[in-house]
Amino acid sequence: MGKKPKALHLTTVHNPFDVRIFHKQCVSLAKAGFDVALAQRGEVDETRDGVRIRALPRYGSRIKRMTLGVWHAFRVAREERAQIVHLHDIELLWAGILLRLFGAKVIYDCHEDVAADLDDKAYLPRACIRPLKIVVRAVEGVAARACSRIVVATSGIERNFAGFDPVLLRNVPILGELASLNAPTFSQRDRRIVYIGGLAPFNGVEQMIRAMGILPEGHGIRLTLGGEFASEAEEQTARGLPGAEYVDFIGWVGRDQVAREFARARAGLVVYQPTANVVNSEPNKFFEVLSAGLPLIASDFPHWRVLVEAADCGQLVDESDPHSISEAILRAVDHPDVSEASGARGRQFVEAERNWAREEGKLIAMYENLLGSASRQRITDAA
Repeated sequence: MGKKPKALHLTTVHNPFDVRIFHKQCVSLAKAGFDVALAQRGEVDETRDGVRIRALPRYGSRIKRMTLGVWHAFRVAREERAQIVHLHDIELLWAGILLRLFGAKVIYDCHEDVAADLDDKAYLPRACIRPLKIVVRAVEGVAARACSRIVVATSGIERNFAGFDPVLLRNVPILGELASLNAPTFSQRDRRIVYIGGLAPFNGVEQMIRAMGILPEGHGIRLTLGGEFASEAEEQTARGLPGAEYVDFIGWVGRDQVAREFARARAGLVVYQPTANVVNSEPNKFFEVLSAGLPLIASDFPHWRVLVEAADCGQLVDESDPHSISEAILRAVDHPDVSEASGARGRQFVEAERNWAREEGKLIAMYENLLGSASRQRITDAA
């Protein structure tokens, strides 16, 4: 039996143990017979779920992260000598080009429309955004030609790389991860709704909280709001909004607690605001809510409307209008049997159409094709 083929995933931007990177891609590849390492910031060297973690330092500024941090990641990649290096951030592309010169197969994984996402970056001066978009498109054009494969998370991003045969790996749930087998029926649950995810302004934090403040007197409904704010100032602003007295701010929580919070609620909120990056997205949170058997209260974007109506799994609202959101919350909570049936249809949709088991095979096939027949045999022997 030969040595296992080596794969290294690199990220200098994403949070440690990012769901798409670690729980889905890295763990799946390790189970398939690869020797997998993940270099990520702010952690210690360890092995978890068959994946070797390589610690990258944290830096106090974006400039240091994008220079010293990327150089450190490149050095780790050279130490690992992996046949395949899988990059998850655009700032790593120059390191990827160097690694190609050293013989590695390099994958660029585009999680989001990076150029469109610049509109959501509050820290960027507005005058800089247009020229930065031009730079990003140019860099991604170079990447498409220089990298061995391009991976994209949505069909919208796929169109940005038309002509380069990108591999579409949707960021969809792991079946069973967030669904509780012992969850009570909806009529027995708290009068509660839930949102757990990013807490940037475009995620609709203000609109969700204000919606809670205009519910009828004596409604008895609570909103569980999980995740981390970008800054203490943003969190204090949110806690001072009308309606915040009906919100339970639970901060960042692990996957087990996410499942428990979903099992307490009667509906899940995904009321992102209409930025250029969001309207054509397929956010993981959208499908996670459905995978737990919860109905959605979701923004009425054309692409999202197609998904919600196809699955018949929830309500579409005017995401910018707290009154529209509050009316949907009240309907979901006051009609638990309807909500439960809607959530069941959503879960069936995820189980049939949008789950990681369907995507995992594409990931492994892509790696095997990059390695060639001899390495494919070693994977089979090792698995």
